[in-house]
Amino acid sequence: MNRFFIDEVAGKTNNIIDKEDIKHISKVLRLDIDDEVEIVDREKKEYIMKIVDIKNDNICLEKVSSVDIQREDEIKVILYQGIPKGSKLEDICKNTTQAGIYQIIPVRFKRCVATDVNDKKIQRLQKIMDESAKQCKRNEIPEIKMPLSFDEMMKDLEENDANILFYEDERNHTIRDFVQRIREKKDMKRIGIIIGPEGGIDEKELEVMKKGDIDILSLGNRILRTEIAPIIAKSILTYELENIR
Repeated sequence: MNRFFIDEVAGKTNNIIDKEDIKHISKVLRLDIDDEVEIVDREKKEYIMKIVDIKNDNICLEKVSSVDIQREDEIKVILYQGIPKGSKLEDICKNTTQAGIYQIIPVRFKRCVATDVNDKKIQRLQKIMDESAKQCKRNEIPEIKMPLSFDEMMKDLEENDANILFYEDERNHTIRDFVQRIREKKDMKRIGIIIGPEGGIDEKELEVMKKGDIDILSLGNRILRTEIAPIIAKSILTYELENIR
């Protein structure tokens, strides 16, 4: 069943007014009267609704039932991603959305080969995340922010309750160690995870992060590509966090 997001479910009858959603329903999916869709509102509440009318400027829906499934993580995970080359950032946005990421912030590390992430590209990446969130049945669409410099990232990390740098030369500390350490912190709401670019983390940047309140962890004995590391990191972190709740 296809999923769509609307601002508010006001009662038994509701409307889809987004032009792209209307086109997708009527022209691409070719849904018709009495066909059912999944609707999620801004409160992250989920419903099954059936189509009762299709017009050029809105699609009228009638609520059939509510759905009570916890699809979002209790702890929000923010990805600080070193900007990669080519289309790798698109893959990261699509796949980490499915892994449950809350927000992605591209970062211009010293060894980044590519640094050009403009407004137009951010809009395209956000659309990729929108579609990925619908496909994997999320109740919340994650957000991609404009890129930060390394210094700006260090300042932004202060907003989180904990931060992790995944570093290829770390051998002793793992996600499980981190989760065991924070298991008694009941007020944990936000965790930042940092993934470096293709060229790795510069030594001076590493020294700055070591002096900060950042846990430096290993993702294993193999060197992972920058577009693969955040998916594995988020998946393992989610698994370990769920095991202590």
